[in-house]
Amino acid sequence: MSFKNTLPAAFPKAVPVIFGADDTFFIPLVVCIQSLVENASAENNYDIVVLANKFRPEFAALLDRIAEGRPNVSIRVHDVAPFLARWDMSKLKTGHRLTSAAYYRLFIPELMQDYRKALYIDGDTVLLEDIAHLYEVEIGACYAGVVRDYNIIRDMSPSFKAHVQGLLGMADTTQYFNSGVLLLNLDAIRRDFPLEFLMEQAELKGAKHHDQDVLNSLFYGNTHFLPPRWNCMWQNEELYAPVEGGREALDSPALVHYPGSGKPWLRGGSIRAAAKHYWKYALRCPYADEIVRVYRESCRRSIAELPTLRRRQLWYQFLASILWGRKRRHYTAKAADVKLSVEDVKQLKSEEAGTLPWQD
Repeated sequence: MSFKNTLPAAFPKAVPVIFGADDTFFIPLVVCIQSLVENASAENNYDIVVLANKFRPEFAALLDRIAEGRPNVSIRVHDVAPFLARWDMSKLKTGHRLTSAAYYRLFIPELMQDYRKALYIDGDTVLLEDIAHLYEVEIGACYAGVVRDYNIIRDMSPSFKAHVQGLLGMADTTQYFNSGVLLLNLDAIRRDFPLEFLMEQAELKGAKHHDQDVLNSLFYGNTHFLPPRWNCMWQNEELYAPVEGGREALDSPALVHYPGSGKPWLRGGSIRAAAKHYWKYALRCPYADEIVRVYRESCRRSIAELPTLRRRQLWYQFLASILWGRKRRHYTAKAADVKLSVEDVKQLKSEEAGTLPWQD
């Protein structure tokens, strides 16, 4: 099947950066694009494309404002409805923090026919350097330049390891990467993986970590591993200090990624050290007032719900103490996650709900 729904390049030569988004994820997206544009060089053109469906016009207008006065920056919202009409997206696995928009990155090779390679970046990230530096990395014949998912590799359970080695066919689980930052070799992907095949694989292999599992399975053995500074998750000292390039990722990150719970624009996540990068750009973007309003409301709500959060932590700890095997690991992880949220909110409460994270 051949798709005619393609998007011409905005410039004869440019750095193409693609996002997948929906209305619910606009707050991190607008901040990420603000950081990208602020760090963009006047010597390059930047073709920024947001793949979305039924995106609110006012959101698209706000994104346009970021590029005002920058003739070398194009920001476009592209409706993926023609792609969605060809597949039943309800068959693809999603989660409470992940919608079908996560799979839009699979459309990129077919959509961006004018480019031989392109960057895909998750919206819950902040750029601290010119993204052109990443685009210029030579990855040869590899399908993609990627950063290992050190968090999953470190904490991989026996059951997930069996999943990675079995269904995904990755004998070496240390090659498992995070799909939030991808330098895609579009020529190679178009040659070997037609879009209909990618979507079939998404249905077959996306049950656990969704699009990330699909891409790991297909690209295994043919990826170029990038330094972790290009996808540094929360600048986590414990996570990155032991790995190659980890010290540089901690001291001089090029891109900070905020996966998981406790996002910096919501409740206690804002008081973690790495949240400062997010707020630096949040306050300079066209949506700043609304971001602050949402943040303050989230803080007030979280403080009010702190007793419930504590009870949930105790309940998960109890379940972890009486269950075995996979269920024990599951509830132990959930208890640890809630504990972190409890500590964040307790600190937030002690510093007063109205205190903003960027204020000293």
